[in-house]
Amino acid sequence: MFHLLRVAIWITGTVTLVVFGLRYFGFEPNWNYWNQQAALCEGAFSSCKGTLFWKGLEGVQTECGWNCIDPELLIRKSE
Repeated sequence: MFHLLRVAIWITGTVTLVVFGLRYFGFEPNWNYWNQQAALCEGAFSSCKGTLFWKGLEGVQTECGWNCIDPELLIRKSE
C-alpha cells in the first residue's frame, strides 16, 4: 500500500514539474485537445467503418489515413 502511495506522489510531482517547465520555456498544454479531437475522430471512424469491416486493419491504414493524435496540437507555443 505504501508503494502505491509513493508511486502516485512521484507521478503527480513529475507531471507538475513538466507543466511548470513547459510554461517556463514558453509552451502550454492544450487542455481542450481531447474535446476538440473527439468530434474529428468520431467522424473519421464513422466514415471508415465499412472499410474496417470488409478489409480489416490493413485496409483502414491504407485507405482511410486518419490520424487522431497530433502532438503539435497537444503542446503548443504560448502566444
